[in-house]
Amino acid sequence: MEMNRRKFLGTSAGAVATSTLVSKRSQAGPNDVLNVAVLGLNGRGASHYQAFAGAKETRVAVLCDVDQTTFQNAVSQVESIQGSAPKVETDLRRIMDDPSIDIVSIATPDHWHALAAIWGCQAKKDVYVEKPVSHNVWEGRKIVEAARKHGRVVQTGTQNRSIDGVREAIQFLHDGKLGHVYMAKGLCFKRRRSIGFKNTESAPSTLNWDLWVGPAPMQDFHQNLVHYNWHWFWDFGTTDMGNQGVHQMDIARWGLNKNTLPNSVHGVGGRWGYQDQAETPNTQHTNFQFDDSVLQFEVRGLHTHDETGVKVGNMFYGSEGWMVINGSNWEARSPDGDLIAQGDGGSGSDHFRNFIDAVVARKPEMLNADILEGHLSSALCHLGNISYRVNRGLTVDPDSETIVGDDQANQLVRRSYRTPFTVPNQV
Repeated sequence: MEMNRRKFLGTSAGAVATSTLVSKRSQAGPNDVLNVAVLGLNGRGASHYQAFAGAKETRVAVLCDVDQTTFQNAVSQVESIQGSAPKVETDLRRIMDDPSIDIVSIATPDHWHALAAIWGCQAKKDVYVEKPVSHNVWEGRKIVEAARKHGRVVQTGTQNRSIDGVREAIQFLHDGKLGHVYMAKGLCFKRRRSIGFKNTESAPSTLNWDLWVGPAPMQDFHQNLVHYNWHWFWDFGTTDMGNQGVHQMDIARWGLNKNTLPNSVHGVGGRWGYQDQAETPNTQHTNFQFDDSVLQFEVRGLHTHDETGVKVGNMFYGSEGWMVINGSNWEARSPDGDLIAQGDGGSGSDHFRNFIDAVVARKPEMLNADILEGHLSSALCHLGNISYRVNRGLTVDPDSETIVGDDQANQLVRRSYRTPFTVPNQV
């Protein structure tokens, strides 16, 4: 893959060239300023460049997006925060080959997360990658392998891991205050309206459509893909379970203290209430069975009530009581319903700050959401989606991270990649 990337760069002028910057390298000390490239400027991308522009240890050196219309506003924001304007680039491969970039921060669509993160690790850059970290189970494990092999600090964008109230609640569970926690439930009740239908057309001249599609199968452009509704198409997104829901999936797995994939998965649901161009379900219920506990996850994209005051959050059930986590707040009750503990986490701590501190210290163990945590939680979402797509329960081998005795389902554990955007077997 490295050869493919370099061959491209040797033969293409590219849309916009990056600057030559003073390299601080990735072994930077506490007095060095680390150069950051932010990949993907829509959605979460603004949070990325604002955070890095505002930290004294980092500066946003390059903003990268395949859509040139995103640059003006983003450059203006960064300059107003850090006092200097970043350069812009449309091709992330140029950034990977720029030795002056120390950190790549990835806020692209889901189908680009893994390959961009792996390329970053191979280029000896530290990586912040949004959730879900992967588009399928196999490539998520490859990011973990790349991070370990190349000694990189790789943070997953599951910000709840850095919220004080959530950390306090999980510690309460892990300290055994509710006895044996036998069930966790994650809720993602966000109303998602119909996206309607859009006809295929030529991509805008300001958009590099080939690069946007990247690892996915090439297909015609339509406006339901750019810049948000790609979430609801299998080639690019991961349903709302992998979009919003991965945050609550991560908390559920964290609370259960499970550091492997489950033994079995069974997901059901559908796209109900309207007809539109989207492919993914707006309603899903998925059960994940571990040796001594179960994780239930529910997505409701239509009109619905909350559960115990929660629409996006978590519940835990133990032999000595139960707990609700809603944002940064939590409360635990006895089997009789008496309040036994509660917490208000306030605004919590800064997930980007945690990442920067780990990079400066060169200590991945400082991360609140190391890439392995991101891989496991993302993989749970992928497994639930696979079960839904093949319409049956799955038996999982947690060691090999494959599905037992089901060739059709196993084909969805990994995708076919479009050359040259291929996640390599050897990272």
